[in-house]
Amino acid sequence: LRNSFVDATHLATMNSEYEPFGEPKKNYTKLIASVALNVVLFVGIVCVVSSTNNLGYAPTAMRMRAPTVGARVFRAGNTQQCLRVSGPNPFARVQVNAIHAPMTVAATYKVTLQTPEGEQVIECPDDTYVLDKAEEEGLDLPYSCRAGACSTCAGKVVAGSVDQSDQSFLEDSQVADGFVLTCVAYPTSDVTIQTHAEEELF
Repeated sequence: LRNSFVDATHLATMNSEYEPFGEPKKNYTKLIASVALNVVLFVGIVCVVSSTNNLGYAPTAMRMRAPTVGARVFRAGNTQQCLRVSGPNPFARVQVNAIHAPMTVAATYKVTLQTPEGEQVIECPDDTYVLDKAEEEGLDLPYSCRAGACSTCAGKVVAGSVDQSDQSFLEDSQVADGFVLTCVAYPTSDVTIQTHAEEELF
């Protein structure tokens, strides 16, 4: 009876209709991506291990040895909290050789201003315009553009010298005659300037 049941099942299977599945599809995209990812991970692990070994076996002279340093942090509020952080200071053995530019102090000159109200003497550094320093000292001198492009602040050098290379209004002959625009004039020595000289230019 058992053999008869097996034979009947076998015959039913042989006579049944079925559809062939065909050839299996070959898709290597996922396989290639997986292999590439594994290679990248492996190379990364090797690099990390190699770097760690290099740092671990560095010469003694290259290793940083520093004393413990501390830092305090205070927080605002009803109560102050103090946090102390300790650990090796990686910059303790760092040496910096810097070339410092020489410190220069601006020279100061005595500027005598011959105004219609009388002579006024001020001390003016060689990096400050005469007009600016006069205003700081409370003197009222004429000006307009403050850029050396007009004649409102014109004066005339009686003695001494100035640097007014920033001016663009006076002609060379007028500069040779001693005219100066006080808004862009630096003193280069003790100097006496006659102010309110605009009308003498024309």
